Amino acid sequence: MLNTILRGHYKIVRHLGGGGFGQTYLAEDIDLPTHPICVVKHLKPISNETFVLETAKRLFDQEAEILYALGSHDRIPRLLAHFQEGKDFYLVQEFADGHDLTQEIGNGKRSPETAVTKLLKEVLEILVFVHGRNVVHRDIKPANLIRRKADRQIVLIDFGAVKEIGGLAADAQGSTNLTIAIGSPGYMPIEQLNGKPRFSSDIYAVGMMAIQAITGAEPRLFPEHPETAELIWRDRLQGSYSSQFLDILDKMVRYDFRQRYQNAQDVLQAIEQINSNSDLPTVVHSSDTNQNTSQNTNQNTSQNTDSPPTPSPAAPSIPTNPHSTVVLSNSSSRQMPPLWLLLAGGAGLVALLSIIFVKLSKPPIPDIIANSPSVPLSLPVPPPVVPPINAPIAIPTPSQSTPPSVIAAPSPPLSVEDLLAQALVLNRNNKPQEALAKVEVALKIEPDNIAAWRTKVLLLRTLGRKDEAIAAFAKVLELKPDERDLDIPNLREPPFKKTNKQKN
Repeated sequence: MLNTILRGHYKIVRHLGGGGFGQTYLAEDIDLPTHPICVVKHLKPISNETFVLETAKRLFDQEAEILYALGSHDRIPRLLAHFQEGKDFYLVQEFADGHDLTQEIGNGKRSPETAVTKLLKEVLEILVFVHGRNVVHRDIKPANLIRRKADRQIVLIDFGAVKEIGGLAADAQGSTNLTIAIGSPGYMPIEQLNGKPRFSSDIYAVGMMAIQAITGAEPRLFPEHPETAELIWRDRLQGSYSSQFLDILDKMVRYDFRQRYQNAQDVLQAIEQINSNSDLPTVVHSSDTNQNTSQNTNQNTSQNTDSPPTPSPAAPSIPTNPHSTVVLSNSSSRQMPPLWLLLAGGAGLVALLSIIFVKLSKPPIPDIIANSPSVPLSLPVPPPVVPPINAPIAIPTPSQSTPPSVIAAPSPPLSVEDLLAQALVLNRNNKPQEALAKVEVALKIEPDNIAAWRTKVLLLRTLGRKDEAIAAFAKVLELKPDERDLDIPNLREPPFKKTNKQKN
């Protein structure tokens, strides 16, 4: 397609990237004197069936109208033209000259809180406009954010909705379905993975990008809590970040979309609260990355961010600087308590041992067992043994203590939602066989649960059990005939890396 002329208006000069159903090119508008640069997106459905093309045409026109409306924002490329040639569809958009944020985020690079806060504000301001038009972007990631060369502002590109046109196919019943999931692994939350994106799905993607910016790690590599499925990422922090800022990021990437911020404006307001509460101390996270203690470091950090520590009486007073810093010190740096405190503690210990001696010296009241003459009414009581002052007090271990007489109630059985959440976590941790076992338990509880059958299809495909996956998908169609076949990417595989300036 290179060096071809489209409709006598656009000359294709360079290929930028794309996938099997769509390609992106850099082109010149040869109708204008200066031949300005633009971007041409070529979309081609994978099926040539007539009804598929008719559906693609309808979606194409709808999405073009949306892109025309969104292009009124200064930081969203304008849609210049859209047209169809035969079975192919074309979008011509304004070219955002600059570099994408993959050059600034990830690959071990760590950004300070001020830089990430500024980035969050810029992206969220665009999302306020986008969501106000009832549009979910569905593919926010560093590759789709351009740092414009002219003014250094962020530009949001590549709305995922247009990818539906290329992903249309026909099923055995003669109806159209979608063969791809819109989004990118690591930035795509669970509800979007299941084909039900919401405004908070975009907020999740922005939060993951911010966490990537401060940790330098790839989002898809963060482990998840085995029970709650929440991401574990704070143990990768280095440097100083306010507890409020970290809490905002945690809320943006909650597993349950109902626990996240519901719109971009709410996140902006929470960020503004950080500035209004600037007198709160900053938490300094240790740069020690010892793998054996990383999880403990994460727990200690979250506990210390709840409230600032109180200095000991012997410690010097902390200056009331609005930008004061609280350092999470190691236990080896703690000072010895003063001598008067040791003496007071020793006196208290003597008094406590005296009380114990008095109680042990009283003869116990013997138990009387009715109709048991062979059991003596009293037993010899050995004299009490009082340990010396300096002797350690022995605390019985669980194996030595008497088992409790009250039996704890059994834990309630897991719900289908909990089992599916555990299955997702296991699959992301390269344990598809164990994940499939969780799904089977869920199906025993609810044999007609559509989400469980969909998850089973995914896991069987991951395990290479094609025939069983086809049979499971047949059950999905039986339960929901109009179900779209989402070709969910295998989360164990690394995402496709694009190196061009403008991505599809």
